[in-house]
Amino acid sequence: PGAVHRPANNERESAFLRFVSSPMIAVPALVKLLPKVLLAGALLRRSASVAPAAASAALMRPARAGPSDEGSAVQALREALTASGLGDASLWGVPLTGESGAPLLRQFLRARRWCVDDARRMLQGTLRWRRENRVDELSSMSNFGEGMPLDKIIGKAGAGPLVLATLPGRAALADVNRFVRWRIAMQEAAIRTLCLTQSSPAFTLVMDVSGLRRFHLSKEARLCTAELSRVMQAYYPDFLAKTLVVNTPPAFACAWSLLRPLLPPALLVKLQLQKGPPPDAIADACGPSGSPVPS
Repeated sequence: PGAVHRPANNERESAFLRFVSSPMIAVPALVKLLPKVLLAGALLRRSASVAPAAASAALMRPARAGPSDEGSAVQALREALTASGLGDASLWGVPLTGESGAPLLRQFLRARRWCVDDARRMLQGTLRWRRENRVDELSSMSNFGEGMPLDKIIGKAGAGPLVLATLPGRAALADVNRFVRWRIAMQEAAIRTLCLTQSSPAFTLVMDVSGLRRFHLSKEARLCTAELSRVMQAYYPDFLAKTLVVNTPPAFACAWSLLRPLLPPALLVKLQLQKGPPPDAIADACGPSGSPVPS
């Protein structure tokens, strides 16, 4: 009851969008797949048919409920949480079943393509996981060890705060659990800067990949990013308004030009790659109240 229709393949779509929207996960993977991307892109460029690209874009375009359906889904999720004994539950300081919790409930409903039962299960699992792993305590930590730099929140972008992140050092990839806890702490810090009681709270991420090295493509790196992807998919809705990847290696420009036509428009709006440090693009992301990115 209360579920809004969603396509059968939406979990696969959601996982794909999360993967390519998170540079901490996608950038090393893109480098690893670069030869295959170049070959596939070249073959597709030589093909006269554009049907596969159009079909891909249609497949990846998320289904949206209308305004009346959204309101009904939010109310149904409130009732489902209350019936599950979570009527008094709160998340990031926001009471989930109160009026102020509606924007946050919408975030979880979007993460599960407006299926109320799936969103309820996601919220139940999130609250249990946070309690068992004492996630709230991570936001107060300031030292995670060698190779784990803290993200910097430097200003306000048009859609929310601007978060600067860099790639981890080699030592950060030696322990999967420690790596995941570090990235969770950074995610929590960014979320707590948002006004979660307003519509569609989100932040802009600027990812500096100038430190990309061979060890970022290692088996250890893949294990770390695979576990991080699983955690983010299971316990976090999407709070990312846009990702700007700067200082990308030269080969990225070629790979991106071949890959770009195959990606859905909704993703291209959220993910941008730059070959160097782009003052204009960063200034646009920061907005008038933002600070310049340190060199």
